[in-house]
Amino acid sequence: MKVKNLVAGMMTGVVLNMFAGAAGAACITNPAAQPDASFPATLTGKLVYHSYVTYGDGTSQIFLYDFSARSLTQLSKASWGIKDPMNAVFSPDGKWIAFMGVTNNAWNVFMYQLGTSNPPVNMTNSTGATRNEDPKFSADGKTLVFKQNGDVKQATLSYTSAGPAFTSIVSLTNAPSGAEYSMPYLAPDASAVYYATGTGANMGLMKRTLATGVTAVFDHPASLQTYYPVVRADGNVFYARWKDTGGLDQIYEKTADPASTPNQLSLNDCVSNNSDPAPVNGTNYLFFSSTTAGGYQLYMADVTTGQRWSLTQFGVNADGTKAKLGSNYYGGPAASQTVLLSQGHPAGASASYNASLTPDKAFDGNTTSTRWDSPEGTGVDPQWISVDLGAAKNISSVDLYWDAGASVYQIQTSSDNVNWTTLYSTTNGVAYGHVKLSNLNGHGRYVRMYGTKRATQWGYSLDEMQVWGS
Repeated sequence: MKVKNLVAGMMTGVVLNMFAGAAGAACITNPAAQPDASFPATLTGKLVYHSYVTYGDGTSQIFLYDFSARSLTQLSKASWGIKDPMNAVFSPDGKWIAFMGVTNNAWNVFMYQLGTSNPPVNMTNSTGATRNEDPKFSADGKTLVFKQNGDVKQATLSYTSAGPAFTSIVSLTNAPSGAEYSMPYLAPDASAVYYATGTGANMGLMKRTLATGVTAVFDHPASLQTYYPVVRADGNVFYARWKDTGGLDQIYEKTADPASTPNQLSLNDCVSNNSDPAPVNGTNYLFFSSTTAGGYQLYMADVTTGQRWSLTQFGVNADGTKAKLGSNYYGGPAASQTVLLSQGHPAGASASYNASLTPDKAFDGNTTSTRWDSPEGTGVDPQWISVDLGAAKNISSVDLYWDAGASVYQIQTSSDNVNWTTLYSTTNGVAYGHVKLSNLNGHGRYVRMYGTKRATQWGYSLDEMQVWGS
């Protein structure tokens, strides 16, 4: 029995059920918000979102909250002449936002340069022949993907003295007549596009590999609306899906592999809608909208622990008559450079306790219910677990989610999986729990935990090992 299993035996059946099943009931009924003072001080970027009374009623406006300046600003203006501006997203450099809105009685995609008095630029210029929605920047900022008349388009951006312009527009999905493809989001390396297909309860998520045109079902459970995919810099996909046929939205996470298991996040409120996920690159934080307080308000949560913070303290949720949706966070160049490098990558180990507790379980994105275990007993030290990042990377931090820990261990890197350099060493490790090793300065393709003395009577056991860097 490992440490976690010993603790779990003392928990109630309700808590145990939270972690039962791959996509089991991970939600909590009416979860409490964390104290305002505990809001993570590392979040010093900017958040953009929109609010309205009812969709399409003309009341939608775009707002920006600056966590560093602690200021809330309404970006959209009557002088723009744009009805219902919404779903704004930051460009990768934080200088622009793209959004959708109505002008000339048609939905169009716009770009607006932050910090200037220039009006937004209408990128699609439709007067009714096309309907243009859901813009998202590529990770390099060189293109925009958006929905046009039920098809997914990709436009190449050019910046001129007159402002940004599309130099070409191509279809990524070649939607058949009458199809409804929407809410596109490119993979970080632009190798694939995720999008929703269908309407209502029949809406599901697809993934199309652009080089081959192969389209796979990403998540499309029968009669459960699934939509709004957003991809974190490490490739993990966050999206909304009905909890059941009752229609309440819950936020899920999956790796980029369509065959991977959906993970219903514990930040969800079981009896409310939880939608519009906006992950913060390089962290486990995620902004989202929830109706826990009655109407849609904005929250921030830790994906791993499920802890939630209301943004009410920042004035964001002050107007209770309006829903706040479509949030998007920009953390600045430094924050955007740090990503999770290890998840889903090939793993190895000196040995495993049995055939089910293998090293790949420590890199599958599940920090609570899958793990790698080394052999137990005397004479089995040292033991190690490693991950192949696929190419040499800069290593800045490592997270260790110990089920049974090491009192003496090292974090090491290697370029050839043979010769190792130590980045971190301790003789005072913990028996169990989450350990974050920050401010590392390493480089290599392979990273391993090399344990020489166990902190418990069991083997070394890691629920998850996360390697962060660039």
